Amino acid sequence: MFGYVNINKNELKIKDFNKYRAYYCGVCYSLRKRLGTMGRLSLSFDMTFLALLLDGLYDLDSVTEMKRCAPHMIKAHESMAGDACTYSADMNILLAYDNLEDKWYDSKNVGAKTSALYLKRKRDRIAMLYPRQAKAVKDYIDKLHEVEKNREKGIETAAGLTGEMLGEIYAFKDDEWADTLRKLGFFIGKFIYFADAYEDFEKDKKSGQYNPFVLNNTDLRNTGMDILTMMAAEAARMFEMLPVDKNIDILRNIIYSGIWGRINTINEGEDKDDRSV
Repeated sequence: MFGYVNINKNELKIKDFNKYRAYYCGVCYSLRKRLGTMGRLSLSFDMTFLALLLDGLYDLDSVTEMKRCAPHMIKAHESMAGDACTYSADMNILLAYDNLEDKWYDSKNVGAKTSALYLKRKRDRIAMLYPRQAKAVKDYIDKLHEVEKNREKGIETAAGLTGEMLGEIYAFKDDEWADTLRKLGFFIGKFIYFADAYEDFEKDKKSGQYNPFVLNNTDLRNTGMDILTMMAAEAARMFEMLPVDKNIDILRNIIYSGIWGRINTINEGEDKDDRSV
């Protein structure tokens, strides 16, 4: 489901792209320290955004290091190290573990179950450090299974659960910004869920997998896009309430443009199909 909260590379300055890549590498390196090579495979763009956001808001202790890794063996590259990348990597593991468990639940995917067992010890250690966030992710998966089992037709039900869970992930500290971060995570979480349902509409229609847009026979290019636009607008409104200065151009690139990347690709593909008829 995740992977929508990404940059629009074409609209970024080179210096900002290099900074984004340093945070991406920083989260990746933190994952690799915890999980070995498999850590890199679980990396999500969404958690890179979170690292940029938290470091931009709190100006956490962070340093730029030069690293080499499997994909970049010849030339060392910049990698950000610090609390923002560490926290985002830990949240990535919580989400990756429960996503694998969800795949096992949905389709009895043996590979997913094997990977989940590999992650479990690390996930349990992180859950001890962040019990609130771990409980939110676990509760989300349990409630989502009930929604899918009951074939809930409410458009907002599953998306709201996703938003509540991601809101707890975004609420880094119990401080004056926690409520706004929680709301930002809530609307981004809903956007992610709806974007995934939008992207998987035809596939889920054929397979019978749970998809509220399919169950409600939603007109994607009108109603579906309206819903996505509302979620993106609310997320942007919450973001602008935060006193972020550091990383601001990269964060705005993601919030206002990057999150639409995959949706725009789908719509452009459909437009080409229409013109070919």
